[in-house]
Amino acid sequence: MNAPDEEPLGYWYALIGQQYLQVLRKELAHLGLDRWYLALVHLAEADGPMTQQELADGLHLDKATMVRALDHLGAEGYVRREQCPNDRRKHHLALLPKARPAIKQIRDAYRMANDVVFAGIKASERKRIMDQIKPMLDRLKKAEQAMEAPTSKTHK
Repeated sequence: MNAPDEEPLGYWYALIGQQYLQVLRKELAHLGLDRWYLALVHLAEADGPMTQQELADGLHLDKATMVRALDHLGAEGYVRREQCPNDRRKHHLALLPKARPAIKQIRDAYRMANDVVFAGIKASERKRIMDQIKPMLDRLKKAEQAMEAPTSKTHK
């Protein structure tokens, strides 16, 4: 058996993520969504119009994934794309009336799921854990970019 610091962190986070999403799906099944809950919350918390690209950046998603998410949210009647008046290549996103009550339910479901995950853990420790998790993504993205960057040596 590997020492705890040698176990693949991604494996355990993936399992937690899968189970967390299953809890949310069951709690929010009546909304007709199978994911993309956070996209609605993020849109609701925006300070004014938000473009597809801004939402994708805020959620750390690539463009193709964001388009699929918005297609799904649009088909279910939660979001509408509106052409940006100053730049026809951009689309602003508008929450439809159906989204407002759903967002409250989504926030409640996130609180419930977090309470399940963090059961028995003090609030100060919960915050410390979250403060450590978020920068992990940034470090992984930087590592990935470094791996993709062309090397200074040329191959002959």
